[in-house]
Amino acid sequence: MLDRITKNVISATIVTLSVAALFIGTMQVALRYIFNTGVPWSEGIFIMLTVWAILIAGIRAVGFGLHVRVDVGLMLMPPALRRVAETISVIAAIALSGYYAYCGALYVQFVWNIGATSAEAYLPDWVIYLIVPVSMVGFCIRYLQRIAHWLRGGAAPCEEIGAAPGHEHDAAKGHAA
Repeated sequence: MLDRITKNVISATIVTLSVAALFIGTMQVALRYIFNTGVPWSEGIFIMLTVWAILIAGIRAVGFGLHVRVDVGLMLMPPALRRVAETISVIAAIALSGYYAYCGALYVQFVWNIGATSAEAYLPDWVIYLIVPVSMVGFCIRYLQRIAHWLRGGAAPCEEIGAAPGHEHDAAKGHAA
């Protein structure tokens, strides 16, 4: 239930940010080419909304095991070795995401303390960079949820290589591609 609510909130956030970016981008083009004017903050806000949407979509992708990774080597490994390699991979991903979250939080705190403001977006810099710690914490949570699913007897991430929800993949059956 909580997982479904989380997925719905993430999906709604992605859609909202994407639609807002689309609206701002379209507005700026219309203002520029039809009315020969524009708003100076639109490009900065457009980029910020797009980056936020992409990183939040990354959280969703991690939850489905669809994040970017090199899995050709995993597909060629025997199942037992594949599980070991996947365990190491997930632990490394959690560590790296946690490190990025920590460093991102330090940077957000730094720009908050100095009161930096974006010249392009007319927003405080901490608002723009807040997505780094937020998304990386989200990545960590989703990786931990996948491990919990795995420990409760669900399919290990390496057994779902490239398989979107509801689809099977040869690697999930133990066959090399």
